[in-house]
Amino acid sequence: MQDSIYYINGIWEKAAKSTVPLNDTGFLLGDELFETLRFHNHKLFQPDKHLERLHAGLKVIHIRLENSDAEILALLEKIIQKNKLQSGLLRLMVTRGNVEGPPWQYTGPASIYINIRPLSPEPTLPVKVVFYSEDKYPIIRYTPAIKSLNYMGNMLAKKDAEKDDAFEPVFYNQDGFITECAIRNIFFIQGNELLTPGTNLGVLPGVVRDTIMEIAPELGLTAFERELPYDSIRDMEEAFISSTGIGLLPCYWDGWHSEFKVTYALKDKLESLINCT
Repeated sequence: MQDSIYYINGIWEKAAKSTVPLNDTGFLLGDELFETLRFHNHKLFQPDKHLERLHAGLKVIHIRLENSDAEILALLEKIIQKNKLQSGLLRLMVTRGNVEGPPWQYTGPASIYINIRPLSPEPTLPVKVVFYSEDKYPIIRYTPAIKSLNYMGNMLAKKDAEKDDAFEPVFYNQDGFITECAIRNIFFIQGNELLTPGTNLGVLPGVVRDTIMEIAPELGLTAFERELPYDSIRDMEEAFISSTGIGLLPCYWDGWHSEFKVTYALKDKLESLINCT
C-alpha cells in the first residue's frame, strides 16, 4: 500500500515518517481524555486520584488502556527525570489510538502522550473574575463529567475575559446557577460554610477541589456542594478559584471585595500539602 503524503503546517511529509499523530483518533476527533498532574521536588501530587478519575472517564467512553497504573506512574516519573525539572505540570493524554479504517470501528489499544512544562508565575493577588452565561459559548457538559479535550467554548470565554481585564471567566447555566470557571473550580465562603457548585451540574470533580474540601474542617469550615444562584454572589464573604496548575487563588469581581482571611489560610494549608508531596 502506497504511503500517504500529508501536509503538516507548511511541510509535506510521508505518513509513515510523520511525528504528528494524524491517524490518531485524539487528533482526528478529539477522542481522548487527559489529566494535568502537578509535581514538586520531583514528586507527584496525589497521582492516585488523577488515575482514578482517568480510569472512570475511560470507562465512560469505552477506551481500553492496557498499561497498568505502575507503568503509567513510571512514565510520569521518567519524563520528570529526563527534563530535570524540579517542579511543574505534566499533561497525560490517553486517546483511542491510531486507526487505519473508520475511527468508530477501532477497539484499541489506547495511545498515551505526555508533555511537561514549568509552573506559571503566580499572578498578583487577588485575581479578577467575570461571570458569563454558558448560553454565549459552545460549552459541552458530559454526564457523568469527564475530562475531555474539547475546551473550545472555554477558550473563547477565556479570550473574552482577557478583553474584560479579568484573570478567569466563571459560568452560570440557563437556570442561573453558577457552575465552574473555564478551566478551574470556584468556591465561596459564607460564615463557617465553604460552598462550591455540585457535580450534578456537570462540574468536573477537580483533584485540588476535592483536596480543599477535605482540609476545610481543619480551619473550622464545613464544605457543601450547593446550587448557587448567580444573584447570590454579592452575599458571599470570600471567594477563590482552584486548579492543579494554580493551586488556590483568592478572587474578586467588579463591585465586590474581601479581606480573604480564611482564603489565605486555606491557601497556606494547601501549599504545604503540595510542597510536602
